[in-house]
Amino acid sequence: MGVVKIDGKLYDRDTLGQDVINQLAAMQQCDHKIIGWNMDVAMAQTARVVYAAELNLLLEQYAVVGVEKVEVVEAEEVDEVDEVEILSAEEVDEVEVLEAEEIEANR
Repeated sequence: MGVVKIDGKLYDRDTLGQDVINQLAAMQQCDHKIIGWNMDVAMAQTARVVYAAELNLLLEQYAVVGVEKVEVVEAEEVDEVDEVEILSAEEVDEVEVLEAEEIEANR
């Protein structure tokens, strides 16, 4: 006698009709397919992370369009910097340009 548990209820497998047995078998096949698909998705997601990391390494060799090279300044050449904000091209139009006298006055 085999016992089958469905929705928390126990059934004697030998007393179940063939239609119930067929439905159980079909559900089990679906469960196995879903498990397999989930494993395939997990593998694909893992591979995608690796591909993205490799792509980022490869892209380091190329210049980004619309970005100018930035001069690197040694720390001792800078008196004091509180905060640096990089602006996009669209934001540049909104920036107020201060004359040298105004900058000194704001210090």
